[in-house]
Amino acid sequence: MEDKKIVLFDLDGTLIDTAPDMYLALSILLNEENMQMVSYDMVRTQVSNGVLGIFSVAFTDDPAIEGDRYERYLDIYESVLGQECKLFQNAYQLLDSLDSRGIDYGVVTNKSSRFTIPLLSQFDLLVKMKTLVCGDEVNNRKPDPEPLIKALEKTESSYNKSNVYYVGDAEKDIAAARAANIRSIACSYGY
Repeated sequence: MEDKKIVLFDLDGTLIDTAPDMYLALSILLNEENMQMVSYDMVRTQVSNGVLGIFSVAFTDDPAIEGDRYERYLDIYESVLGQECKLFQNAYQLLDSLDSRGIDYGVVTNKSSRFTIPLLSQFDLLVKMKTLVCGDEVNNRKPDPEPLIKALEKTESSYNKSNVYYVGDAEKDIAAARAANIRSIACSYGY
């Protein structure tokens, strides 16, 4: 169907405000290691850069230590997943509006499916989505276009590229959309 449209969304900082959970996990880790706490605002600005971005505001030591710390952080994050995060304001209304207009939607994120699927389930977002691509499903994460291309390949419909939109809050989201030759929409909120 040539005129069928789809809107693809980034997850962290676009649909769901996951910074509170990520901060909580870091705070638990810092407490376990008897290290100085960092401010929520410092962590929030790094969420789009993933765990290593978050670590950049708290740690400066040996990468080998950080490798173990990285795995511990992921385990803590999984244990607190969904406790503090929330959908951004009007997200449900936006998705309902797209649905009522027959516009498909999906999620393309660098976040691992280990965390993405439970979050989307918690907010009951998986049911109507036409596609989902997580960071552990691709060889190259955003800003590479591979995740966006894969998302379109996974749908049952075909879309003219002029009817495909990617909504994100970070430069890498916009860069990925451009590289995939699809339209991008930058959020003014998020990280």
